[in-house]
Amino acid sequence: MLQYTLKRFLLSLPALWLLVTLVFLLSRLLTGVPGEEQILQDSGGFYSKSSTGSREQAYLSYLERTGQNLPLFYFSVQASPEPDTLHLVYPAHHRTFLKQLYWQYGNPEAVNAYYQSIKELELAPSAAQYEGLQLYIDRLYQATEPASIKQTLAALPVRIPAPLVSELKAKAAGLTQKQQAYAYLLPSLRWHGTQNQYHTWFVNVLQGDLGTSFRDNRPVSSILYEAVANTWWLILISILVAFIVSFELGMLLVMPQSIKLRKLLLPALFIIDSIPLFLLALLLLILLATPSFLQLFPVFGLGYHRMSGGSWVEQLTVVSQYMALPAICLILGNIPYLTNLIYRSFSEESKKEYARTARAKGFSERQVIRKQLLRNTLLPTITVVSDALPALVAGAVVVETIFAIPGVGRLLVDAVLARDYPIIVAVVLVVAAFRVVLYLLADVCYSIADPRIKHAAS
Repeated sequence: MLQYTLKRFLLSLPALWLLVTLVFLLSRLLTGVPGEEQILQDSGGFYSKSSTGSREQAYLSYLERTGQNLPLFYFSVQASPEPDTLHLVYPAHHRTFLKQLYWQYGNPEAVNAYYQSIKELELAPSAAQYEGLQLYIDRLYQATEPASIKQTLAALPVRIPAPLVSELKAKAAGLTQKQQAYAYLLPSLRWHGTQNQYHTWFVNVLQGDLGTSFRDNRPVSSILYEAVANTWWLILISILVAFIVSFELGMLLVMPQSIKLRKLLLPALFIIDSIPLFLLALLLLILLATPSFLQLFPVFGLGYHRMSGGSWVEQLTVVSQYMALPAICLILGNIPYLTNLIYRSFSEESKKEYARTARAKGFSERQVIRKQLLRNTLLPTITVVSDALPALVAGAVVVETIFAIPGVGRLLVDAVLARDYPIIVAVVLVVAAFRVVLYLLADVCYSIADPRIKHAAS
């Protein structure tokens, strides 16, 4: 059995690696540089009031600190004129402007020379004397067609020093003179070796380092630990209560004397199952946690403060008040699905020959269900539970967001909104690993419930 479990675990590792790798690469391939908007917020907004050169230097320092100055992967395939250092350009609209020029004219040397001449004009000490010059420079950063570039250059104020203007016009003329119109059609394969973002990230993950958050530079592992601690208890309580209630309801519904109960309970479960989880959470929040109706539960998060110095029982008592309503929401959202599947499994087993034989021997219906049917319904029940737990994690995203529970779901939503990709990748890694462990435990439970599976696997 140990050999079989180890084999299944090793086979699941490539799938886990592929999933997390895809999430990592896709997060880096989105438009813009992750966390770029945080630069202007550093040091209490210092960079938002500083010069363009200071902001650019802060941007490059930020890329170096977060490792985003390196190439993304071991190799890259790009259009031939486009350099692999385009992501180092700041701000974002300059990157867009340069990319359009590379594709338009196909000559990176001429494009870089033209771009540098615009920056020299913008950063020239004498440029600050000319009111309205920045407006023309902004137009130059938007003009990519030869006609629009020429028109914008012709409209520059005559008071600007002639050397700066003549240099700029010469570089602009070089764009068309050295144009390679179809160079963008030629792909360029570039090898970067191990000095890339993915290799650095993967080696760190193997060493247990998930990186740092783009928002507050805290270690991702510590942030994730705090969130998992809250989500774990919410999911554990929800699945235990939902499973016990569903199992008892399933056994109760399969009894012959429960015909009237089935007619009432099954439609009610169907109606509850039809309600979206977010709507169910909002209904419970309004009905059970607001002064307008029954204010039985607190509303916000896990409380404004945690008890310090109290025993774990006292702390659990305080936290359970805030966890109760989210747990009830998840329980109600999963009971219809679990009850229906368990009831169907018992119903199918109750019609088989061994069940009829047990009844003929004088066993009561309850004894037939608990002593004969129960073991044979374990296999589908194990499958249901192993699928329900990952679904609970997905439901926790909705519930924790609505009830402001600082768990994994809330953390994931906040990270997506803030484009905090180290957090996103770490959450995906933890959830995927959780699912792999669940499937391994399900395999072990299968072999315990039915030893024939163990012999077949061996």
